[in-house]
This record gives sequence, C-alpha cells and structure tokens, in this order.
Amino acid sequence: MDKSKVKTLSLKILKLMKKKILIASILIFGGIAIGMVISSNLNIFNKAVAQTNQTEQNPQKALLDIQEGFTQIAQMAIPSVVNISATNQRRIRGPSEFEELFRRFFGEPFEFPEIPRSSLGSGFIFRKDDNNIYYVMTNHHVIKNANKIKITLSDGTTIDNVKIVGSDPRTDIAVLKFESKKDLPVLKLGNSDEVRVGQWAIAIGSPFGLSSTVTVGIISSVHRKNIALPEGPDYQDFLQTDAAINPGNSGGPLLNIKGEVIGVNTAIATPTGVFAGIGFAVPINLAKNVAEQLISKGKIERGYLGIRIQDLTPELAQAIGLKEEGGAIVNQVIKGEAADKAGIKEGDVIVEVDGKKVKDANDLRLYIGSLPPGREVQLKIYRDKKFLTLKVKLGKMPEQLSQAPSSREEESQESSRISSWLGITVTERDNNVVVLSSKGKAFEMGIREGDIIRKIGDIEINSLNDFENAKKKYEKFDKPVLIVVEKDGIKRFLAITPSSS
Repeated sequence: MDKSKVKTLSLKILKLMKKKILIASILIFGGIAIGMVISSNLNIFNKAVAQTNQTEQNPQKALLDIQEGFTQIAQMAIPSVVNISATNQRRIRGPSEFEELFRRFFGEPFEFPEIPRSSLGSGFIFRKDDNNIYYVMTNHHVIKNANKIKITLSDGTTIDNVKIVGSDPRTDIAVLKFESKKDLPVLKLGNSDEVRVGQWAIAIGSPFGLSSTVTVGIISSVHRKNIALPEGPDYQDFLQTDAAINPGNSGGPLLNIKGEVIGVNTAIATPTGVFAGIGFAVPINLAKNVAEQLISKGKIERGYLGIRIQDLTPELAQAIGLKEEGGAIVNQVIKGEAADKAGIKEGDVIVEVDGKKVKDANDLRLYIGSLPPGREVQLKIYRDKKFLTLKVKLGKMPEQLSQAPSSREEESQESSRISSWLGITVTERDNNVVVLSSKGKAFEMGIREGDIIRKIGDIEINSLNDFENAKKKYEKFDKPVLIVVEKDGIKRFLAITPSSS
C-alpha cells in the first residue's frame, strides 16, 4: 500500500478515536453531574419528607410554640401592668325639704357627710427617667376627679405617693408618675399604624379588681369611630378587639404578638354592662402623642382650623360633581380663625391635608388635632368644580368651644304661603325659608321642623319664590341635588334625588 495512503488512513482513524473519546468523556462527566444533581435533589426531597413526617408525628408542636409565646409575653408584661384605685370625696346632697326642716328645728343647716367614691382601673409603666421616676399610662375616666390615687404592682407592692401628670378627656388618656428605688420593667410601645385585622391581640389588666388577668383574641377591626360611650372620648380612632375587656381593664395595655403595646384598653360595646365580644382600645400612636405633651407641658395644645365639618357622602359628592371618594365638607367657617384667614369658604371640600387623603371628617379632625398650634398645613380643596391648594397656619384650639348663636328670632313674621317638594313643607319667615314638616328621604336624612333651607343646587334660597324656582329647575333630575340646611347657626350639606323623593 502506498505510504501516503497509509498515512491518510492513520490520520482518519486517529481523528475517529479522538471523537469517540470526546463523546465518551462527555457522557461520563455528564452522567456524573446528573447523578450529583439527582442525588442532591433526592436528599432535599428526603429532608422535606422527613420534616413533613416529623410534623405529622408531632401535630401539636405548632400549637405548643404559640402557647409558649403567649406565656413568655405574659411573664414579660405583667410586672409592668398596675392596678389603679382612684378615690374622690364627694358630699352627698339631700332633698332641699329635709335641709329646710333641719334648719327650722335646730337653727342651722345640716351638712351631709363626705362619702368617698372609688373607681378601679388599670395602667402600665411606659417610661422611666434618670431620677427613678416611673410614668404610667391609663384612661382619663379612671382617675377623673380623683383626690387620691393608689397603685398596686403585680407583686402586691402598693404605692400611695402617686401624682397626676396630666389628663386629656378628648382622647381619654392620662399619665401618672411615682418614684421607686426598686427597678421596675417598662413596656415597649409598638406602632399602631401597622396593626391589621386578624392579628393577635393580648389584653392585660384588672377586670373586676382581679389583677394580672390576661385575655387573648384578635384585632377584629381598626379605625372605629362614632361610638356612643358614656365616658367619651370624642377623638375616636379605636382598635377593636375580641380579647375580653371588662370593668377594671380600662387603662391597661393591648399587646401584639411581639409583646409591644399597640393600644390602651378603653371601653366595650355591650347591652349588659359586661364583655360581649367587642372591646375598644385607643391606638398607641395617638396615646403616645398625648402622653408626650402631658409630660412636657402638663396639658394638650391642639391645632385648630376654626371650621365645622361633616362627612362627604357619595350622594353629596355626586351632587357637587366630585368623583373622588372621601373628604370633609366645610359647613361653617368661624370668623377670624385660621381657616377664615386662609380663605376657606363654606361648601369647600377638603380632600387632602399635607399630601394625605382625607377619608372623612373624623380623619381630618384627628390629624389637625394632633398638630401643634402655629404649624402650617397644606390643604387641597374642591370648590366650584375646581381643585385649589391653600396653606393654613393653625391656630390654638380654645379650651371650651363656644356654641353658635341661634339664627331664629323669638318673634317672627311668618307668611301664610306654604310650598311642598322633596318631602318637605316650607314657609317664608323673616326672609328665610323654614321647614314646617318633613317625611320620607328628607326625614331620614335629618331635616326637621325649624330647619332653614339655604341652598338647593346652585340656587340660593331666601324666599318661597327661590324655593319654587329650584323646584322647577330640578324636580325632574334623576341625580342627587345638593341641599344646604341650617339649624342653630350650623349648616349641613345633604343630597336628595328629586325624582325619587
């Protein structure tokens, strides 16, 4: 065979061998890699199966972990929770006839004895200063009118020298202080803005005088407001819980699963006077702001716009052409106050404050009340189908808000003419259109005898002719029409659909 042919054949054989070796190598190393992956995955899977089997074999482990968590929180928090006994001396007054009879027979008035009255509540230590002074947060209604306050710690130690730092009935928050050389634990305050419905809630206090009582539930609602309570408060943004709260729990802490205070237990909704599944707590962020002012100033100074407001209902929003939800409508501007100086007018709708959406009138009231006097705020308002931005320098809320004067005269000249529309019957009296009676939707919305009709749609109402003109213009409307009514100097904004009234 030709040498050149042999050489060529050898090269071909060599190349073929190299190719086969390369393929074999790839297969070998690939197989090893795949085997390692499979082995690894099998190991992970086996671990997962083992963990699952372990959980199935110990079904109570998760419950035991939760139980241990509650136990640790109770052990940590109870030493910081105190029982509060507040006593005030009140002289009982008897019937005036008895006092007069006693004076006739004995020649001097009879004085009934002073009888001490006590109230029981709870509180918790939330702050300590460098001079061994401890601060306790509780409810205003627990220590209201108290002449003497006694604190009892969880170990039975009693402290008589307790002083009131300050108290705020509007939020139902009060702060006490006492001195103790003994080192006492302080509860950590959480962030109530982060609280969500369904989270754990733990209440600690002294219901019916039974100290160190722990109850557990969940947060069943947030931002509760407009709750009719005998002790107030009127600034309401409650956390609602089904953790049992009873008389004596007032002022105690509501804790989260981390053991942080998220609220101050304040009240219950009940037809019987005892717990019925609904309790309310003041959010700790609101309470903390109040407590800090009480400690630094001894009183609360709130920002003040000088307006009266009401919620903007969907019907009202539709009537004035506002598509956004929420907001507070201004129904009175107090002359000379901050809002008046800034140019805010009756009928304006405040939709934002400092860039935050205003959900309703209570939301705006709480925010402005949490700011100090002199603070400048930026309001976004809706007026005449346009949005405006105004800057307002807050005034100081008066200690006692004056009542608006009555707009009705004792003597008045009433027209014999009457007119009816929208479920109301009206007459003309002293250049005012006054309601004589109401029914249907108008009655449901609160329009009553004596109310003054100020505006219907875009027509100012000063006479029966104005009322009749509004009737002609809007009686076939199938959309809500704005109605402004006034009583005792306070205006309200309503919306009624004429075609359905």
